Amino acid sequence: MKEVAILGLSHFGRSVLDELLKLKVQVFIVDKDRQLIDAYKDAAAGAVALDVVNVETLRKVLPDSTDAVIIDMGDRIEASILAASYCKKLNIKTIIVKAETESHGEILELVGATKVIFPNQEAAKRITPLLLSSTLLNYLPVSGKLVIAELAIPERMIGKTIKEVEFLKTYHLNLIAVRSGDGEFDQFDSGHTFQNGDVGLFSGADEDLEHFTGYVLEERKNLASHVFNLFKRVVIDKHEGRK
Repeated sequence: MKEVAILGLSHFGRSVLDELLKLKVQVFIVDKDRQLIDAYKDAAAGAVALDVVNVETLRKVLPDSTDAVIIDMGDRIEASILAASYCKKLNIKTIIVKAETESHGEILELVGATKVIFPNQEAAKRITPLLLSSTLLNYLPVSGKLVIAELAIPERMIGKTIKEVEFLKTYHLNLIAVRSGDGEFDQFDSGHTFQNGDVGLFSGADEDLEHFTGYVLEERKNLASHVFNLFKRVVIDKHEGRK
């Protein structure tokens, strides 16, 4: 069974903890807030209230078999950097740390973090595309340019089979599964005929997804309109006012 430690129970740390407790994972938690520790101590494999974290206290608290550590010290940037450094000295292989800023993230990587998380940026990446396309229902950046997304099947494809549409050849997107109505995503065959309400689970490059949904085109149109209106207010209207 995997053993994971969480150092700091701010919003991100608690969210990860809640998810880990649903799995077959032994979780050890450390936080300076005793009330938080008391709230989770019965669910966690181990819980310690510590106000100051240093390498020696971590050596005593964390099991030698700890597979991974998640660090979330809230806005205490220096504390998170030190904690990541201490975990590196303890030879913990996976050290995941929540960062507040880009520079904070760079320092975390220098001192030993194997993965730096920017929750606000990640949320923005997932939410922004949803605002720009009615076709895009869910959006998850995976790595680099690869994304996984839920897309409502466009009206122009209703009545066509998957084989006829040829997503990979035409749009460079991989169709992973199909959901009909309020059902669950399921496997499909190439003869499946799309109906109103069908949703596809796709994987592919972000630019191919953008091309398929058309949300970049819409965004550019809005940006062009905004720039023109700004130009009109600043230049044309000002010039007209001088006459």
